[in-house]
Order: sequence, then C-alpha cells, then structure tokens
Amino acid sequence: MTTYAIGSVKGDYQSLLKLLEKIHFDPDNDCLWFAGNLVNEGPESLAVLRFVKSLGKRAVAVLGDQELRLLTAAEGLDQPAAGDTLDEILKAPDRDELLKWLRRRALIHHDSKLNFTLVHAGIPADWSFSQALTFAYEVESALCQDNYAALLENRGQGQSRWHAKLRGWKRLNFIANAYTLMKYCDAQGKLDFNAKGPASTQAGGLMPWYRLPERMTAHLNIVFADEADFEDDAFPGIYPLSSQGSLSALKLSAIPERIVL
Repeated sequence: MTTYAIGSVKGDYQSLLKLLEKIHFDPDNDCLWFAGNLVNEGPESLAVLRFVKSLGKRAVAVLGDQELRLLTAAEGLDQPAAGDTLDEILKAPDRDELLKWLRRRALIHHDSKLNFTLVHAGIPADWSFSQALTFAYEVESALCQDNYAALLENRGQGQSRWHAKLRGWKRLNFIANAYTLMKYCDAQGKLDFNAKGPASTQAGGLMPWYRLPERMTAHLNIVFADEADFEDDAFPGIYPLSSQGSLSALKLSAIPERIVL
C-alpha cells in the first residue's frame, strides 16, 4: 500500500482527478491524506467532498479553515464572502450527511508506521506531541457534540499566544486557529494568522512557524498545506504542500517523493 498526501484541493475536482491519474492511485490498495481546505474557491466543491467521503478508510482528511467556514455558513452564522463557492454544498440533498462527516474529521493525524504527521496549517512550537493530540481532541470533541454551533458562533482570532491557563472559547479558538490558520510567528511564539507571502518579505521579525528554535515537535515529520506560499528553503522534517499553482502530491516513504500535476 502506498500513501500520498495532497494539499488544499479547494474545490478543483478536475485537477484532483488528473493528479490521481498521474500517481496511478489504486483505491483498493492506496491511501490518500488530504491536508484540509477540500472546498471553496474552485467550481466543484461538492464533487470533491463527495469523492473524499466515498473513499472511506482509504482517505484521511484533516480540517482546514475552509471546512470551518463551511460549517459556520451552514449554521447561518456567517455571510458568504466574494468568491465563495459553497452554495452547491449548502443546497445539496446530502448536505446534512456531508456536514456531519466533516464535523467528525480530526485536526491532526499521525501514523507511527509511516512516521508522518498531517495537519492543515501547523503545530505551535511550545506544544509537545502529546499536548498537540490532546488539545486537538478538545476542539474535535466540541464539533461532535449536539451544541457544536456554539463553538462556531464564538469563533475569533483575538488570542495569538498559548497559555496553559486559557479556558473557554479563547482556549478552543486558539487551538482551532493554530491548526487551521497559523503561518508565521515572532521569536516569542506569538502567532500571526494573517501574514502571507514569501518568508523573505516578512517584517517585524516574523518567521515560518516551524523555524522557531526549540520547537517541541521538531522530531516529527510534519506534512501541511502551504497556504502562505512560504517559498522557504528545505527544512528538516517539514513537508509543505504548495497551495499555489498546480496541485501536487507527496509520496510518504523513507525518501518522500513529490509529484506535481
């Protein structure tokens, strides 16, 4: 069995099919990891969602910010932004089934045999691996509850530093934002959820989250969607999946192989 990790598909179903053809994906034997943001921007978000769900155990999909945006919109808690392409999902006859499936996706996935960890955006530097799993479960559990809409209703980005004493919505929001939005941070670990663009253009001492010294998960091989377009040099144990231009896959093996459409 071969496992391939794929970055943000963003509703581009045709490109996904072409990429799967290029890697000779065999649904009976191979597995796909999706690094979140399956939906929005592209014209066929519904088709992407249905396809990934149909793969069952042959697919692992972690949540990205666009999945949280979709769930929020489905509850009528957010107005669509210009360029959103979520209406087809929200009007689909299987909408509730798809949204329920999404709410049960994780924020982090780890495979000890493959020795790879999948997230959408990143893992804060001061979280150990054990903490990363535990904190992710707090949000995952909230999304699985009957009152999950309360989490979505209280979403915000005001908390940019982790503190062990964080409680309530501030705590859950920081965890969710770290996993789905983090890109850059400063030398003290304060996250910037909005900075984008190449690392060389960042001001104020900002650096890609994975370059913070003494990061507690430096021993992990982390695969994530590069929504910032870092254009950074290769970094040990870090495998960004480009979200710009052509869709690509990463073959998860002892010597990872990139396949670009």
